[in-house]
Amino acid sequence: MSSNRSASTENQDHHSISSELTYTDQSLDALFARTAVLEKALEARTRENIFLNEMISTVGSTLKVDEVLHNLVATIARAVSCHAAFIYLYEKERERIVLASASEHYLHLVGKIELALGEGINGWVAMTLQPVFLKDNAMNDPRFRYYPELEEDKFQSVMTIPIIAKDRHLIGVISLHTVAPHEFTEHDQNFVSNTAALVAGAIENAQLYENTQKKLSVLTTLSVLSQTVSSGLYLDEMLRSLATLTVQIMEADQCVILLMEQARGRLRVRASAPTLNERALNFQSVDIDRTIWEKLRDSNGRGPSQEINANTLENPNPLKDAQYKTLHSVPLVAGTENLGMLNLYSVRARRYTSEDSTLLGTIANQIAMAIKNSHLVDMLAQKNLVKGFFDDLMYGTYDSEDTLRQRANFIGCDLNKAHTVAMIEIMRMDEENSEENERAPGSAVRGQAQAPSIQTEEDRLALHKRITGQVRRRIQDSYPGSVLYERENVLTCIICLSKDPTGSRLKTSLRELARQMRAEHGVRMSIGIGNQCLHISDFRRGFAEATEALQMGQNLNTEGGVTHFNDLGVYRYLYKIARMDDLRDMYQDQVAHIATYDRRKSTDLLDTLETYLECAGNLTKTSNRLFVHRNTLIQRLERLQSLCEIDLQERSNWLTLQVAIKVYKLRSNKG
Repeated sequence: MSSNRSASTENQDHHSISSELTYTDQSLDALFARTAVLEKALEARTRENIFLNEMISTVGSTLKVDEVLHNLVATIARAVSCHAAFIYLYEKERERIVLASASEHYLHLVGKIELALGEGINGWVAMTLQPVFLKDNAMNDPRFRYYPELEEDKFQSVMTIPIIAKDRHLIGVISLHTVAPHEFTEHDQNFVSNTAALVAGAIENAQLYENTQKKLSVLTTLSVLSQTVSSGLYLDEMLRSLATLTVQIMEADQCVILLMEQARGRLRVRASAPTLNERALNFQSVDIDRTIWEKLRDSNGRGPSQEINANTLENPNPLKDAQYKTLHSVPLVAGTENLGMLNLYSVRARRYTSEDSTLLGTIANQIAMAIKNSHLVDMLAQKNLVKGFFDDLMYGTYDSEDTLRQRANFIGCDLNKAHTVAMIEIMRMDEENSEENERAPGSAVRGQAQAPSIQTEEDRLALHKRITGQVRRRIQDSYPGSVLYERENVLTCIICLSKDPTGSRLKTSLRELARQMRAEHGVRMSIGIGNQCLHISDFRRGFAEATEALQMGQNLNTEGGVTHFNDLGVYRYLYKIARMDDLRDMYQDQVAHIATYDRRKSTDLLDTLETYLECAGNLTKTSNRLFVHRNTLIQRLERLQSLCEIDLQERSNWLTLQVAIKVYKLRSNKG
């Protein structure tokens, strides 16, 4: 009995010890499990701290945005164990987020992928500033937008978190992708959120630094650019320097400056940086139509900026080179004059901000100013060269004929060909009529339409410049190789007769030109023409003949305003007498009496008398030349005789009367 109780007690003790041992084992297992969890959490925290320290080190090591973003993407991808990481930055002016950095496999897409706010998952996060976590089937999310370049069809899980500044404005977006379905842990989410907060400050600092550095660099380079514009370099040398500076300022890969060939209406490459090779120069000319000009000018330097491809034929682009991905074109304009084009090329796809475009517009204005100034200097030099050439021909003051021929060739004149000299004076009809009215009050110039008066001196000069430009072009078109120079409102022309060797068509051609100018602009042209100049020594005579023909033609009001020296006849012998001798005789008195009657009665009796005397009293010849009936002529002669005390039938009076009429005309037209 006693032994049974003892055995029972022993069994109870053994069971108690076994229970205690089992409880202890369970506690140890729980402790071990808890310890493992704590160790794993500690390891994760340690790992997180390592990555955060690495990021802090990255942020503190450089202020270059590209480097910061590249290092951050690599670190985030390792920390979260994702297959791809992307960072988009927000461009406030355009209200779009643009891919700024990516995992190595997708680096080539940087700058090419962009989204509007609210577009796709990334755009939605940017707009709402709320994160998105998708465990699987990310493409089924209604906010998803597919980009084939990003190979998004192979990604199942997505975590996208906004990058927000302290004042809650958007800086960008971080997006992480995994191939297999993956549930991003709370730890992952916290890590990326902390990273985004850290990245926000880093990006802001880096952008501020880069903007500051860029502005300092731009200001320095713009100063150099301004000095280059005013340096007085030859145009080609200056444009090469300006192209180099533009590449530096705009951080482009190639700058090409094209200038307009006014005669052909085409753009030709004039300078580049870096210098184009011979192969590229084979494509240096491009056509550009008015639509492109208007589009470029309307954009005011803000475009167009576009990717270059094989179908982009409408671009003013002389370089169809595959290595360049982006072309940005800006017109070079001075006032209303299209001078050329500035093309910027980039190897990578690039979007120009409004600040970039404003800066490029400033550069383009500086370059246009340099081109215009150079053109003005060239024009002045050319004008002085032409003036000296004309003076030497006119006065015979040249050193040698060979030197003079070289100078002539430089301005486009071949002195080995036959030429003639012409002098052209252009006067508006309202000015001419005013002068006529001052000389003869109450008189009117018949057959001349009144041109509208010019309001200002500036308007008058602009009209005169336009008319002389047209006259110059039409003469040079009809007689290629001709050169013209304007002095003291007289257009002096050395007209090449290679297409009209005898000059037989010249007088008719100039008369037609005078008629056109009168019809188009209401101006009267007085033109004097000299004889042919076959040798250099002939030009001194030719200038004198043209000058005399112009002066006497203006006094005689010759037909169509065109007077050839050989048309002057007896007038050139009477010219000096008429201009210097004011004595009057009865013949002069009779002629003046008839002229006064003509003005009062609006008749042509003096011209009738002059023609009658030139035809030696032959009524048939006179009526034919005057285009009047014989009876009308007889009536006019009867009226003339009633006004004149001199017997008009007496042949001995005819020569004296003829001379008197010519002298009267020369005197009455004296200024």
